[in-house]
Amino acid sequence: MRKSTLIRKCKESLSGVLATLMITGSFVMPVSATQEKPQEIKVESVKDSVSIQKLDGIEHNYKDYLDSSVMFKLPDSVKDDQDISVIVTVDTADVMSAYENSDKTMNFTEYALQSNEAEAIRNQIAVKKAAMLSALDEMSVDYSTGEDYSAVLSGFELVIKARDFEATCQALGDGMDVIVGEEYLPAETKLVENTVNVFDTGIFDSSDSEYDGSGMVVAVLDTGLDSNHTAFSPKNFTSEKLGLTYDDVASLVKKTKASELVDGLTVDDVYINDKVPYGFDYADNDADVYSTHNNHGTHVSGIIVGNDDTIRGVAPNAQLVSMKIFSDVMDTSRTAWILAALEDCVVLGVDVINMSSVLHADSAARPTRKQSAEYSIRSVPQVSIW
Repeated sequence: MRKSTLIRKCKESLSGVLATLMITGSFVMPVSATQEKPQEIKVESVKDSVSIQKLDGIEHNYKDYLDSSVMFKLPDSVKDDQDISVIVTVDTADVMSAYENSDKTMNFTEYALQSNEAEAIRNQIAVKKAAMLSALDEMSVDYSTGEDYSAVLSGFELVIKARDFEATCQALGDGMDVIVGEEYLPAETKLVENTVNVFDTGIFDSSDSEYDGSGMVVAVLDTGLDSNHTAFSPKNFTSEKLGLTYDDVASLVKKTKASELVDGLTVDDVYINDKVPYGFDYADNDADVYSTHNNHGTHVSGIIVGNDDTIRGVAPNAQLVSMKIFSDVMDTSRTAWILAALEDCVVLGVDVINMSSVLHADSAARPTRKQSAEYSIRSVPQVSIW
């Protein structure tokens, strides 16, 4: 919000309060030729420094009349030297939005990877990113760059010190906004009683359905996967129709965000078997999706696509893309990691996305914008979000 707009809104709000008080006779304002100059209050906004004049004798909380959407403030629990991840969004249409307005002669994955329109969007993001980084350099703000995003959100990640948050927001160009990266905890696995048609395992019994998931690809964004579990063995995978083949992954792997995180990443690094044709750890930046201490991702994956002598998932002949978004080091997930995984869901052309997470109570973003990973998956018509 521009300085002039913020001042106008503050004046309009304060004028309304004063008018109401005058009509109701709640106070009498003395008229004097020697009236003192009104006290000036300095209100710090990230975008601008604005002044509001306060008349002596009138008590009000001016903060009630400010637009909270432009008052960026980190919680007191965040220390100045703490690293925080911020997602800078730009007003360039994302590839999904552009695709929705296209003639749709391509599918979405083809459009995102091959169209001139998608390439132009990425170039526009790069230009705006370069301009902001130049502004940060002039302000002597230390930062490191993360991933660029274009498929479901137009923007890029920066990692900064908390003390530089206000300066970073001041460096935002026209049409830019900032989302403080959330931190997420893995969901807990709990035993519940299910009264519908289920197996002894508690998984819904879909054996009478004509659909078994053949030809479908399900991406699970979670704590990872024990790919050695028999429920994900190709020996128990009977589908003759593959939604994602070895050759498909080989042709796409260099276009993924994963390949930007690991130099020289190849299909043999990420391809586990026909049942699990892709796996990558977006939190710890490697191709090992095994979690050292949390089996929630394996549990969820088994419910959806697992199949062995004990477990039969809801869609036992669907393929699984395992995207590990929780770190083995810090046991949390970040918005930037989720966005990178979602970008690769588009590249790989998955049919379904499953994601389980719990917002961290101490997340730096809690008191500011309520935007999170939900913002990034707001418009994915080709994909079901479970």
